[in-house]
Amino acid sequence: MILSKKEKLMMNAVYSIASPKGQCLATGVELLSLIPYKNDFREEDVEKTLEALKVEGYFEYDKAKRKDETVYCIVLREKGLSYERDKLKSRRKLILRLALTVICALLGWAVKEIISAIIA
Repeated sequence: MILSKKEKLMMNAVYSIASPKGQCLATGVELLSLIPYKNDFREEDVEKTLEALKVEGYFEYDKAKRKDETVYCIVLREKGLSYERDKLKSRRKLILRLALTVICALLGWAVKEIISAIIA
């Protein structure tokens, strides 16, 4: 399943603060502070995005209250632990596709030039 932009931003934030075992405690404000300001991500979007990622199977989380602030106890699942590797793999795949497209375009142009040189 392809993640939405907000889900990708949230996964980047969660992954960056998670321990090597894939566990972390974070408040909504802490998660928002890890998301670049240029993105339209509000505090009310945090809960919805976390729930969507939970449904997708990236992690499990529970909510707890600490000093009138909601704290999320997040534990990454296998899909969440491999998030960074999958992101790099898809980036390599995109670069390969772009390179293949450019090579095919150049090959097509070369064939066209050869054919027009033979005919002329």
